[in-house]
Amino acid sequence: MTVTNGIPPRRTDPRHTRTQPTPMTTRHLLALAISLCPIPAFAADAPKPPEPERVITPLNVPARKPDPTPAPAPAKPAETKPADPKPTTPAKPADPAPTKPTDPTKKEEPKDKHASKPTFTSKEDEFYKVVTIPLPHNAVLEVGGLAWLDTAQTQLLVATRRGEIWRLDNVYHPNPILADPKGVQFKQMVFGLHEPLGLFVDFNSDAKSPWVYTAQRGEVSRLRDDDADGRFDQVQTFSNEWEISGSYHEFNFGPVPDKDGNLVVTLNRPFGGGQEGKALWRGWAVRIDKKTGQMTPICTGLRSPAGVGALNDGEVFYTDNQGDWVPACKLAHIKPLAFHGQETGHESMGDPRSPFKTKPAILKETNLLWPDAVKKIPELTPPAVWFPYPRMGKSHGEPRLDPTAGKFGPFAGQTFVADQGTSQVLRCFLEKIDGEYQGACFPFRSGLQSGAMRLLFGHDGSLFVGQTARGWGAPGGKPYGLQRIAWTGKTPFEIHEMRAKPDGFELTFTAEVDPKTAADPASYYARRWTYKHHQGYGCPPTDAAEIKVTKATVAPDNKSVRLTIDGLRPIYVHELRADGVRNKDNKPLLHPEAYYTLNRIPK
Repeated sequence: MTVTNGIPPRRTDPRHTRTQPTPMTTRHLLALAISLCPIPAFAADAPKPPEPERVITPLNVPARKPDPTPAPAPAKPAETKPADPKPTTPAKPADPAPTKPTDPTKKEEPKDKHASKPTFTSKEDEFYKVVTIPLPHNAVLEVGGLAWLDTAQTQLLVATRRGEIWRLDNVYHPNPILADPKGVQFKQMVFGLHEPLGLFVDFNSDAKSPWVYTAQRGEVSRLRDDDADGRFDQVQTFSNEWEISGSYHEFNFGPVPDKDGNLVVTLNRPFGGGQEGKALWRGWAVRIDKKTGQMTPICTGLRSPAGVGALNDGEVFYTDNQGDWVPACKLAHIKPLAFHGQETGHESMGDPRSPFKTKPAILKETNLLWPDAVKKIPELTPPAVWFPYPRMGKSHGEPRLDPTAGKFGPFAGQTFVADQGTSQVLRCFLEKIDGEYQGACFPFRSGLQSGAMRLLFGHDGSLFVGQTARGWGAPGGKPYGLQRIAWTGKTPFEIHEMRAKPDGFELTFTAEVDPKTAADPASYYARRWTYKHHQGYGCPPTDAAEIKVTKATVAPDNKSVRLTIDGLRPIYVHELRADGVRNKDNKPLLHPEAYYTLNRIPK
């Protein structure tokens, strides 16, 4: 097995390849030590009583060796005599719990007093069932990447945050088990990687076996199983032209191929350690040449871009997470010379490879709204979709386009987005206005067992969801896992698309609407808001106001409604609720809410 260890010196010739191992460098050892430090558990991650050890061991996974030390015999219980009965006395009322004194110096988080409640419902099960993939006791599947190893989409690759890549077989069973030879099989193909957070399998290479690409902290590596024995025989450095400082949070995500087959990677900004912003290309999206491995910076202003995917028209988008300079989680288009708002990437603009000739302005104004910031900073690029926090997620992962042509229900060609913080999957509709992407997000499927991080469609049209909760916590009760969302064949009554119009929006539905309720403006509620562009951590909806639906016109086919709404504003989120709309069977919408990021109003 030929394994390339460590991080080589920065290459000067883009055709440079390395076949011999090189010694670990100081920065690699430092980064490795940081990654091995225990992460403090949050309340959601608090240790739980251990589950009984499973005795089932799937094929190719070694069983644990029994403990040779015999267990001590249980102690003989001491004899006790029954206590003499005593007269009972009435219980005294408990003292009231002491009130916690308030800290006058602590500043309370501003609350969104206009916020409507999310619509998450157990009725989702009727339309999209969730199948849980069982795990062997020695597979800690903190999922960082999902991909298919074969074109038939039967061999599922799973990269984990622990540095492993597993191959899973027989993953489509409706009731998957481990013991049956026809059940789920696990094979560890490699271990010892440095937190791989993405997978891409290149079936277009001339090699007999495909190259598998993954982004480790210090490099994009490629791996190959030459003899088809289920173990990777080669692990090679493909590109490593960015830097790591050893600070916490220097994750790398991807790679994802763009329209030309080159690889796109997003680089997390560092936190702590006294090195914030010092390493080159942190907070950037970069392109890696598919032949040479040479890196080209694309755009900057990224904070924690945990998901990257090729979506509409083959264009690459990324998700970012709420924090400093990022008022809410978002889905944004990766395009040259875009500045997405976070300042860490400015440290790399002095490098001759930077595409920016001048640095975008950093305006540290506490009350600067996004519409005004866009006017003052020409390079500042609004996202295609803002995800209202927290009801549309808290920590978004991978976006994935639905390529199933209807096998996953009525949403073919739309985008699904994993959310780690709320253990759910969201849905997005994107359109292009004046050459730029914008669109709406909708609830889709909640109630997963752990934080949703990675998404992948299978050949039967089902959606695999890779999950992890370590470090940030997530609802669902499990620290990690793998589940599969499958369409039951029943079509939910949903808002299918939400398109911007000069004076409102056009809604299409997955089923015919009742013309009477759909034509009544009172069936709808709308409001708008924007966010501050500031250095603070997140931002509640700002400059929020209700706006009035003045007219609703139902199309002759009863499948769409044209809404006229007063008070549209560009670079504002527009919330729409259709709680009063019914279908022809007098049933309400499964999820009556939608959130459209209106960057441009069509003319």
